[in-house]
This record gives sequence, C-alpha cells and structure tokens, in this order.
Amino acid sequence: MVGVRYPAVAGSFYPADERLVEMLEEFFRDLGEEGSERSITAGVSPHAGYIFSGYTASRTYKAIYEDGLPETFVILGPNHTGLGSPIAVYPEGEWLTPLGSIEIDSEMSRAVARLSEIADLDEVAHAYEHSIEVQVPFIQYLSELAGKDVRIVPITLGIQDEDVSRAMGRAIFEASKELGRDVVVIASTDFMHYGPAYGYVPFRVRAEELPHRIKEWDFRVIRRILDFDLEGMFRELREMRHTMCGPGAVGTAIVHSRLAGAAEAELLHYTTSFEVSRSTDAVVGYASIVMRR
Repeated sequence: MVGVRYPAVAGSFYPADERLVEMLEEFFRDLGEEGSERSITAGVSPHAGYIFSGYTASRTYKAIYEDGLPETFVILGPNHTGLGSPIAVYPEGEWLTPLGSIEIDSEMSRAVARLSEIADLDEVAHAYEHSIEVQVPFIQYLSELAGKDVRIVPITLGIQDEDVSRAMGRAIFEASKELGRDVVVIASTDFMHYGPAYGYVPFRVRAEELPHRIKEWDFRVIRRILDFDLEGMFRELREMRHTMCGPGAVGTAIVHSRLAGAAEAELLHYTTSFEVSRSTDAVVGYASIVMRR
C-alpha cells in the first residue's frame, strides 16, 4: 500500500507482541505527569535492540513527556542499508508498528525537503532501516498515554558531515516557523562500535579495560555535544576514528536547537552493551541526551 511503511525489525530489535507494551511499561515505571513547559528542543536516543539500549532510550522520551509532548517529532537516523536517496525525508502516509499506526506530518516533510535544498522525498531509503523505526513505539506509547495525536517526520542520512547538519538543522527550524509547528528533533544514534564482530578495532585494548575505554572515548564526543560544539564533535570523531553511527543526526539536533534558543544540554543516561552481554567481542555505547531552551 502506497504511503504505508510496515515494520522491518519488529520481533528482532523489539517485541512484535504484547511483550512490547510490558517492556515499555517497565521502562517508564518512574514516569511523571505530562508537562506543558515545552523547553526541550531535541533529544539523542540510541537505536539498538531494546534489551541493550531500550532503557537508555526511554530516558530521553521520559524527559520529553514530562516537559510536554510536541505536535511533531522529526526523527533523524543513519542509513545503514545504503538504499534510496542519500538524504531521504519520508513524504506522507503512515508508519505501522505492533502498537498501531502513526501519521506522517506530510506538510512538514515537504517543507523540510524544500528548504534544505539537499534532501529528497523518498520512501525507499526507509524500507528496511531500523534506526528510526525503533524510536516510534516510544512515541506511540507516550502519545496514547497523553491522549494526543502526535505525528512524525522520518529522515535518513547516508551523508553525515557538518554541511549536512547545518542544512538539515536550519531547514527543520525554518519549516517549523513557516508552518507554526511545535517540533522536537530526535537524533537516533549509537556511539562507539568496537570489536572484531564489527570488523573494526581502531585501538587495541585489553579486554578487561575495554568498557572503561569505550566510555572514555564516548565522553570525549558527548562533552562536545553538551557544549553544542558541532565542529568540535566532528573533529573528535575524526581524530579518534570514532565509530558513532549517527553524527549527522546529532549535528542536526545541535544546529536546530541553537536556532530554537537552546541554552543547555543534559546527559540523562549512559551505558554500553557490555552491561547486558558481558562480551568484549562487540561493545557499543549508548547515551540519552536532551537539549533545552
């Protein structure tokens, strides 16, 4: 069906049955009441399997819910599949998950693509991509809890650098102003990917030291994010050969947040896959961050 995006990773990255609600209920057991201040401009959220990074992701959405849900979430993530346009905005229709459907903010999608001058309206890039899909059940669960109709604008980035970050961050800000739309940007990213299982070992480290070193490398990048330092973040990534997969999404969040008047950023939670797997063959870092006016 044209304009309907079916789940690609339900049953693998997250449950495809009633266990999904049970897992979300557990993640949000400390959830407060929905707020109305609306000071949060963007959040950073991981996109691994929920067993590894779901709790960390929930911290971003908990903060947004308690701040007040926006009309539209603009969700950016890396394009892991290589399909479709290098910068692809999902144009219209709806996305399905085991929790039901959520509508695309087609007006916002068109405006972002037009104002960016570098993005295409393209469904193909999204067909099998997990980095955005895993964010959607969090939004659906909380919007249902609040009794609100929330829409999304999914954007995959196959090109990720400072120029793309500036173009997309400014386009989202200008589109929100042009349409009078209240938005929050979600930057979907995992941090350091380390180990032979990824075919990439940028630094040789003894196994017993690895979790500490992963955190050390990630926090060099996270400190730049907390300072809204776009150039500094990309400089750290290049100097370390850091394997963060969604720097363009985070860069977009930084640019948009600065234009939207954000004055502070906060790290809410950090962990690694080692805490669950206890394996040093493949270790990934995960962080929850929000940016506020």
